[in-house]
Amino acid sequence: MADLLECVIQMKGLAETAVRLTKMAETTAEGRWRVRSSAAVWAPIEVLGHLADFELILGARLRAMLSLDEPVLQRFDGARLAERARYLDWPLPLALERFERRRRENLELFEACSAEDLGRTGLHPTRGRITIADMVAVVLAHDTDHLGQIRSRLGW
Repeated sequence: MADLLECVIQMKGLAETAVRLTKMAETTAEGRWRVRSSAAVWAPIEVLGHLADFELILGARLRAMLSLDEPVLQRFDGARLAERARYLDWPLPLALERFERRRRENLELFEACSAEDLGRTGLHPTRGRITIADMVAVVLAHDTDHLGQIRSRLGW
């Protein structure tokens, strides 16, 4: 029961990510979202683009875990995708809208999961066997890390 409660609380945290990003977008000039401290460091808009596209990968993984028995979850190269998708060129409102919409769709699936569903597993490319409940926690940690990067790079 504690695990289920913890998972529900973590889902609420996932919903809060969009709220935090919106607040940063509303209070920080769009030009600051495009500043890179070096060629090797993503600008805040690139981090947001990554978060938006990660939601697509997450959605595919989650759908596989809900509909197949122990699927092998797809790999992806975030840096390669960032380069090909040209996140630096995304308008801030578009990047934010993509993240919010995709997150909302994934949250609908997470929130519809029963306790039994949260125990369904898949084979993650680096973590090995992972449950849907584990995935909620991993995504929340991923959000926290990237929100910290955006805050820091925007000078918050």
